[in-house]
Amino acid sequence: MILPMLIAKISYQTHKETNSDHDRMFNLIIDEAHNILSEKSSVESEKWKDYRLDVFEKIIKEGRKFGYYLTIASQRPADISPTIVSQIHNYFVHRLVNELDLKMLQNTMSSLDAVSRGNIPTLLPGQAVITGVSFAQPVIVQIDKLGKEQQPDSSNINLLKIWHFCEK
Repeated sequence: MILPMLIAKISYQTHKETNSDHDRMFNLIIDEAHNILSEKSSVESEKWKDYRLDVFEKIIKEGRKFGYYLTIASQRPADISPTIVSQIHNYFVHRLVNELDLKMLQNTMSSLDAVSRGNIPTLLPGQAVITGVSFAQPVIVQIDKLGKEQQPDSSNINLLKIWHFCEK
């Protein structure tokens, strides 16, 4: 958790100092954000946790005016600091089934209507509900699958194939 915090803090400070004309944009992407932006950490002291969250909360609150943006991706949005979640402007929500995550969406996303929220647990792979300040209303989209040569090696394990193989 310390390395992402240092990267964010140093890159934010550097961008602020070198982008006085506000003519450049920087976008820091944080994948598995629930691991880095969580209030529920038990592996660090309270002071370090508070400092880490303060760094990211400051960036997400004031970074836009300097052209510094955060994009966060998480499978557990309920674990992310509420202060950070409250500052998000646009959401791409893929399938979520955890009640805490769904409740967090209901409490923080004023642009998400009940029908769209009700569809979230049943979204198929590649589908997402897109909502936020850039959209007049929530939209459900199907994201095209990449060609085989462009796909990352991140597909789910084929259990049936494994189990069948084990029977022989």
